[in-house]
Amino acid sequence: MKTKTKVFIGSAAIIALVGVALATPIVGLLSPILALGTQNSDIHARGTAVTSNGEHFRVELETEGPSTITTQDGSVAAGGHNGWHSHPGMVVVTLISGSITWYDQSCVPTDYKAGDSWVEGSQVHAYRVTSTTAIHTIALFIIAQGQGYRIDQPAPACAAGLGL
Repeated sequence: MKTKTKVFIGSAAIIALVGVALATPIVGLLSPILALGTQNSDIHARGTAVTSNGEHFRVELETEGPSTITTQDGSVAAGGHNGWHSHPGMVVVTLISGSITWYDQSCVPTDYKAGDSWVEGSQVHAYRVTSTTAIHTIALFIIAQGQGYRIDQPAPACAAGLGL
C-alpha cells in the first residue's frame, strides 16, 4: 500500500473516532423510514390560499441541487433524548403524542406537545422527552441527495447544565 493511501486511511480513521467521541448519544430512539424518494432537479414550488377567516397564506419550497425526500416515523422513550445534531437540509416534524423540550444551539428551550409541528433547518439542536410516556413523531426530511439524515454534533458549552 502506498504511503499516501496509508496516511489517508489513518487520517480518516482518526477523524471518525474524534467525531464519535465528541458526538452526543441518542437515547431511546426507534425511527423506521416510511417512504423515501429522490428529486434529481432543483425544486421551486409555491402555493397560496385564503384561510377560512379571509387571511392570505403563502408557502414556498426551494432547493438547489438534487434532494432526497423521506418520511420517518419516530418514537423516543420517556426520559430519552436525540443528542445534539444538525441536518443537511430541512425537516418538518409533527409531534403526534407526548411532549418535548427542544433546545437550539444557544440552549434556548421551546416546549412542544402533541399536535404541535415545527421546522428544523441546519442549525445545531437537541430535544428531551418531557412526557411520562414515549413520544411519537412523523418527520419529513428534505436533504441533500447522498447525505445522511443527521450530522452528530458536539454539545454546545451551554448544554452541560442540561444533561444533554
